[in-house]
Amino acid sequence: MKKIGLLSLLAGSAFGAQTVLYVNPQSGCDEDPGTAAKPYASLDKARDTIRALKRDGAFPGTGVTVELTGTFAMPTRAFALAAEDGGAGPDAPVVYRASKSGALLTGGHVLPASGFRAVTDAATLARLPEPARGKVVAFDLKSVGLSALPPLPDKFSGWSEMEVFSGGQAMRLARWPNAGWAEIAKVIDRGVKPVDKATGEWEVGYKGGTFEYAEEAPSRWNVAKGIWMNGFWCHDWANETLKIGAIDTEKKQITAAAVHTYGIGNSSKWHTAKRRYYVFNLLEELDVPGEWYVDREAGVLYFYPPGGDLGNVVLSVQKKPLIQIAQAGNLRLDGLAFQYSTGKAVAVDGCENVVLQNLRVSNLTTDGISVSGGKACGLDRCEVSGVGGTCVSISGGDRKSLAGCGHFVTNCRLHHSGRLQRTQGKCLSFSGVGIRVAHNLIYDSPYIAVVYGGNENLFEYNEVHSAMMESGDGGGLYTGRDWGSQGNIVRYNYLHHFGKPGVEWQKARGLNPDYEPLGENVMVMGVYLDDCDSGDTVSDNLFYRTGWSAFVGGGRYNTISNNLFIECTSALHLDDRGLKRARPGEGTKDGWDLLAKLQAFNFQAPPWKDKYPHLVNIMQDEPKLPLHNVFSENVAINCERFLQMHGSLKATTLPRLDFHGNLVFGPVNKGDAESFPQTEDGRKRADFRSETLPDSASPDADGFKVQDSAEFKRLAPGFKRIPLEKIGIAGQ
Repeated sequence: MKKIGLLSLLAGSAFGAQTVLYVNPQSGCDEDPGTAAKPYASLDKARDTIRALKRDGAFPGTGVTVELTGTFAMPTRAFALAAEDGGAGPDAPVVYRASKSGALLTGGHVLPASGFRAVTDAATLARLPEPARGKVVAFDLKSVGLSALPPLPDKFSGWSEMEVFSGGQAMRLARWPNAGWAEIAKVIDRGVKPVDKATGEWEVGYKGGTFEYAEEAPSRWNVAKGIWMNGFWCHDWANETLKIGAIDTEKKQITAAAVHTYGIGNSSKWHTAKRRYYVFNLLEELDVPGEWYVDREAGVLYFYPPGGDLGNVVLSVQKKPLIQIAQAGNLRLDGLAFQYSTGKAVAVDGCENVVLQNLRVSNLTTDGISVSGGKACGLDRCEVSGVGGTCVSISGGDRKSLAGCGHFVTNCRLHHSGRLQRTQGKCLSFSGVGIRVAHNLIYDSPYIAVVYGGNENLFEYNEVHSAMMESGDGGGLYTGRDWGSQGNIVRYNYLHHFGKPGVEWQKARGLNPDYEPLGENVMVMGVYLDDCDSGDTVSDNLFYRTGWSAFVGGGRYNTISNNLFIECTSALHLDDRGLKRARPGEGTKDGWDLLAKLQAFNFQAPPWKDKYPHLVNIMQDEPKLPLHNVFSENVAINCERFLQMHGSLKATTLPRLDFHGNLVFGPVNKGDAESFPQTEDGRKRADFRSETLPDSASPDADGFKVQDSAEFKRLAPGFKRIPLEKIGIAGQ
């Protein structure tokens, strides 16, 4: 654009009005002036116009807004913003916003109905299930520029390749069984080497394992075309995909072509859960509407359209973030929608004062939004859902200097994560220093809903539900294996319905979640401080039906106080796993050298020495015992256990911990009674009462009025009320 054109654009800015550039890929043209009547066609043109304003010294003092209208199809080119594309300051930002008509960014090819053809060749028809013949159609991917599709790897976690969407919904790679999981009938060869205690604690796979199946389906599969199995092969926290190497139909045995990290089959006698898997990416099982399969050698997509409708089919292919913002400042995205892409919607790297607000992100194949590095960046009033991996990940700050980043996630809805990454996908992941997560609604995750780590982070006024819907050994919130994870606060949150209770709760409301919970107790936690994680405060939260709720897994200097636990498997958990498993200073490679992690932060020198003086001499303070934890002023109602303990804690540790002011209502477990005998001193630590409290029969239906009853206040005078009315998205 010539300079005279820039000056005409700025004519409306003489009295401080903000300059607006308009972009509409359906009606615009990059040769036009970018006005409302004659918009640009591309985001690149708007970005380059703003760069020209800066070069010419014509950037307005109130900033520039780019208003987007229409659908921005970006299957081959993503949109990148760099340092020169930010605003001039907090009061002069660059804003990319949706118009009132809306703006949608996609990373896929629309597949026209005219491009699909009937399947007529005999070889393909013979592989298709009988009910699908005549209903499955084919599309030549070369017609949309996809001519070379590399083979899938033998082993991977999650799915990061192209994906089919139809009618606004994600379709499913052809699989068996069509719903739920198959169970391994018998493990023939786990494919593992013995544990090397010098380097770790787990057996490690070294060859493809072999197992026996009970069903007839594998006898019809063509292994030569490539078939993959997704499964919980050894642990309920380790989901992985393996290619099938061979099928022996006479012995009914499958051998994996790839090596599973931990081998196939349970690694310990105490864990008796059946190992689960399903098989996918095979034409022979393309048998129900909504399934698809790609012959990667031939470059042909086979699709069984629901209701025969081919009017709205999109193939996601873009692997880069649709919008990549790097090293920029004072920039905002507002009101944009993102769908149908293989990569992320937005990635913000090394930026300052970049705010993502009112974004709507759904139907992505991998992750939703990421923020890493920089300062004062975050999300407000965004909704991210239906992603294959993690809805939002955010990190920043410097742990060595304890410099905070000021990042935030506020007033967001983050839900239905892990669609294709069953244990890797979370609703939210945050780590670093000085991050605030507040007033969000977070729900529906097959495994962990929120994972966090670092220092001085704050998680408050959030509602979290329906976590751990499919897996075990995890929690609604999870952090682990770090002595130096100090100063994190989890407070004023409502956590409810994790694990099997979550599936039942949703089904009772007609939501019919696509989850199959484990049929046994597989360690579903509320807030999970795993593997000696230390230094966190969990206070003033409501836990309702959240399994083993405040779980301290061998750590130190944790404070669990003023929480209300209702109908939980156990209110509190404490164990001494560090005695057998932690090896600080011994150089182990699996994360258990907790001292080495501290040493990386110079923990015996400022600022760590000043901020966390209790860590300075940790190695001289019985470091493998869970000492210096505080459990105070908690109230448990109708929980199966108040305190669940493992190991030798009753003798070695429990008498030395600060337990005081805890109150327990409901039947008393024998183990609890032995741990807290109701002497005068014992009642000071945990007082067990037989009273039936008002409003405690159906506490959620009653809005948890139990804590407001006169009887509750009389019996628990030291308990500070949980402000439920302030929890969740503000203003709703």
